[in-house]
Amino acid sequence: MQRPSFSIYDASAGSGKTYALVKEYLKIILVAKKNDAYRNILAITFTNKAVHEMKSRIVGSLSEFAKDEPSPKAQDLMNDLVNGVRKIDNPEEWDEEPIGLSIIQIKIKSQQIIKHIIHNYAAFDISTIDKFTHKVIRAFAHDLGLPMTFEVTLDTENLLVEAVDAIIAQAGEDETLTKLLVDFTMEKTDDDKSWDISREILDTGRLVLNENNRNEITHFQDKSISEFVAIKAKLTEACKVLEKESVSIAEELLLLIVKNGIDSKSFSGQYFPKHLVSIQEGKFNPKNKTYHEFDDIKINKTAKDRAIIENLIPELLQVLATIYKAFEKRDFYKGFLKNITPLSLLNTVSNELKKIQEEQNILSITEFNALIHREIQNQPAPFIYERLGERYRHFFIDEFQDTSEMQWQNLIPLIDNATSSEIDGEKGTLMIVGDPKQSIYRWRGGKAEQFIDLSKAHNPFNNPDKKLVHLDKNYRSYSEVIKFNNDFFQMLSSEFEHSDYKDLYANHSRQKINSKVGGYVNISFIPNIVKGDDNSETAEGDTVDKSDLFVSATLDTIQKVLAEGFEYKDIVILTRKRSQGIAIANFLTEQKIPLLSSETLMIQNATEVRLIIHLLKYLKNNSDLEAKANFLQYVAQNVQNQLPIHDFIAQGMASKQEADFEKWLMSFDVALSFQNIRKKSLYEAVEVIISKFLSSNTTNAYVQYFLDIVLERDIRNQAGISDFLSFWDKNAEKFSIPSPEGNNAVRIMTIHKSKGLEFPVVIFPFAEEDYSRKPKDKLWLNAEEEDFGLPKVLIDNSSAVEGFGEEAAEVYNQKKQEELLDNINVLYVALTRAEEQLYVISNMNLSRKGDIPTNNMCTFFINYLKSKSDFQIEDLEYHFGDKTKLSSKKKHVDTSQTIPLVTEILNPNNIKIAQREALMWGTLQQEAIEYGNLIHEILSFVKTKSDIDLALTKSIESGLITLSQRETVNNTLQGIINHNELEGYFAEGNEILNEQTIIQSEGRTVKPDRMVINNLKEVFLLDYKTGTHYVKYQQQLENYQSAIELMGYKVVKKALIYIGKEIEVVNL
Repeated sequence: MQRPSFSIYDASAGSGKTYALVKEYLKIILVAKKNDAYRNILAITFTNKAVHEMKSRIVGSLSEFAKDEPSPKAQDLMNDLVNGVRKIDNPEEWDEEPIGLSIIQIKIKSQQIIKHIIHNYAAFDISTIDKFTHKVIRAFAHDLGLPMTFEVTLDTENLLVEAVDAIIAQAGEDETLTKLLVDFTMEKTDDDKSWDISREILDTGRLVLNENNRNEITHFQDKSISEFVAIKAKLTEACKVLEKESVSIAEELLLLIVKNGIDSKSFSGQYFPKHLVSIQEGKFNPKNKTYHEFDDIKINKTAKDRAIIENLIPELLQVLATIYKAFEKRDFYKGFLKNITPLSLLNTVSNELKKIQEEQNILSITEFNALIHREIQNQPAPFIYERLGERYRHFFIDEFQDTSEMQWQNLIPLIDNATSSEIDGEKGTLMIVGDPKQSIYRWRGGKAEQFIDLSKAHNPFNNPDKKLVHLDKNYRSYSEVIKFNNDFFQMLSSEFEHSDYKDLYANHSRQKINSKVGGYVNISFIPNIVKGDDNSETAEGDTVDKSDLFVSATLDTIQKVLAEGFEYKDIVILTRKRSQGIAIANFLTEQKIPLLSSETLMIQNATEVRLIIHLLKYLKNNSDLEAKANFLQYVAQNVQNQLPIHDFIAQGMASKQEADFEKWLMSFDVALSFQNIRKKSLYEAVEVIISKFLSSNTTNAYVQYFLDIVLERDIRNQAGISDFLSFWDKNAEKFSIPSPEGNNAVRIMTIHKSKGLEFPVVIFPFAEEDYSRKPKDKLWLNAEEEDFGLPKVLIDNSSAVEGFGEEAAEVYNQKKQEELLDNINVLYVALTRAEEQLYVISNMNLSRKGDIPTNNMCTFFINYLKSKSDFQIEDLEYHFGDKTKLSSKKKHVDTSQTIPLVTEILNPNNIKIAQREALMWGTLQQEAIEYGNLIHEILSFVKTKSDIDLALTKSIESGLITLSQRETVNNTLQGIINHNELEGYFAEGNEILNEQTIIQSEGRTVKPDRMVINNLKEVFLLDYKTGTHYVKYQQQLENYQSAIELMGYKVVKKALIYIGKEIEVVNL
């Protein structure tokens, strides 16, 4: 069985790409000679959830194979592996060759592999691309000049805000920077825009963090602010010169017309002379009619000077062409001038970001790929493998369309090394799986074009062996949903001008149906709203009404779906924007519909968390009346029941002094000392608030997660209340508790979040996105080096770019096609999530004349309905298929589990530092042993009875015992020294050797606890023990005796003392 070195799987939605990936992975590890072949495989995917799914599927398949009776699915997979799969259209050829193992061999091999994986799970390398990149950076941290302890931050936006704030704070210190910022502020106010320049600088900072701009930004890295200022002055002057020249040329043309005795009325409508006058007066507008062809200049039929005009037209057009060129150049310059000031701060922002990261010992995740690209890519692959401690032979990349260009470039050297070399007669392999129609992360570097190029002739590897596989059967959806999507996206292919994009949807979007016949698709429209005058009140009213109509239509749809026998958990509502999801969540919550969404799970929306935040705000500033009122409202509603809510708040607000406020709260059994809470650490302060106001009997996931956030800030940043509150203001909306699995609730999520998931019923409201209202973004255009001193310039992306010349128009149109592809891809992801039923809720957006809009998502659905049925403007609902539920009816069983609440609050007074191990053990026996060891140690300071006081003092000073333990220890020592069987061992006048090492002739050493030597060279030998009596202790003493007597002494008495709760002497 020979696998191709490089295989590409073009897998449309629901076509079983994960199944194909897992199958190929299993083939490699089952056929391999060793059981640890998985060590040499790197599987990369896009999200942690996908990683978990792939690992579960591989381990799950192996564990099923290893059973005596595998599940039917596993049995089918085993049969495919053993028998191979023939091509449907040509049964004589293999689609998948047999792997050459029997069922029994697969079973035995699976058992061995599973055992190996369990013992070496860390080497089971399936990870996200970012995690792998992180691993590489860790391995090369020293080479990259990074501290080994660096932490990764995902919060790049806050880093950027911090950097921009720091730059603006430098105004007044750095003269060049100050002048630049002041001039920029003045320019903005002159244009009647906000004087706040931080937003523009932030946008520029985002260019630095976005790898899509990496090639262009390299041109600016050696440019200083003063160089940019010089370029700006040069361009401003050039604009004036071009305008001046154009005005004088227009004047000459007007004179030429006069000189030739041409009457301006001879021109139709006098449009041509008026055009020249507008240029002369500096009022040229490129959007107005321009003159390029002979017939563009219209002459009145009655004109007597027609012949003269016709003779002059070629000259007029030629001169006009130079004017138009000049204006193109001027507009191009002006377009760049709008962006030159924030662009001149590019290096300043980069340096500030670097400085912040170094100070905080962090590395932004956005810099991962660039770091590797810059520093590691040129290293030989064996060297990289050596550092990683692994040598990968086989690579799997899932969701390839989301892999950024830089991430792919970073992987190519490793993959090329594997696919071009052989080990034990086996070449390395690469399998990439993806779908360019689901490429929706262009803003993060993931481009559909990368996959499209690889699917065609492009191959970045030395090994030419390459195979393209189309997975074109949909296993997810019912036939009606598949047919709808096939026809709908086939129709949308005509929207594209770009040949690759057109081909993608015309020839690669149709899918074969599976055995699930039936299903239902419903397209409905909200009633049309006739817009009033364009005053702001009406416009605002329209928006509200439209949103209300969409959310109520969504509720109606949910009720229809439930009536067919579906459960809440079967339904997902997909929205393009987060704000739409919030509107639906708020409405459905009011209607008592159970929901799961990132908004409903947001921590900042939890009442208990809001209470904590309000109280922290009050602790920060007791003059914050809003925080105080909010805190009082919570107490009024949830804690006290003596006064009406408004009266309670009014009385509390009337207590202006904090001491009076505390006393007043005491009258309602709320005991709080604000000053004491302020003295505590942030985490302790929050714990006190929770213990005072929140019931310890009920578990609260929001509070628990909030405590985790507080703890992290407290430990990592040593944040106080004020620091934490400013952090919370910026980041609160980012935190939501993980969605609990197993709840019977409707899910609401954005289309981007739904990628890779599937749901029985999909409802897609607000399906009326206006594609012409795109977010503000920028374009990089080529520039003349001699004009700008720069090879690339940054321009606002708008239709004006088309007037900057042919090359600029080409860039603009390509960008437009990319935006269209991204928008249709998002639509593709949304409509292919449905298994059984799909509901689209749109809006016709008709004009007053009844015209359908252009450049709007709703137009796609209207055009589709026109092609399929008798579309009527007055009909608001269209359906395909039968809405009866076909999937098996299972009653929902709630499998969610509640994590028990930890009610203990940490009290520092209850913390004791363990000075001896005994304090850390719970058993009495262990305590006795530890106590015996302690006495043994103190006895090493004691030679005679008179040394006891000194030994106790030393023990207290060295931390062996505390002052309170002195008496207990003293009693034990006295008990030993005065024991009637040990009298001679502690008598005065003898030589005492405590813990003295004896080196024997054969090199071994012994160390008796106590030797007492009298004048006759007689030795009394004593050894201290704890715990159980053992025979080996007696043997040990006899060994000591032999060693001592070989030195010429005579042991006359020897004893063992067992020290515990009681003293026990064993004479030997």
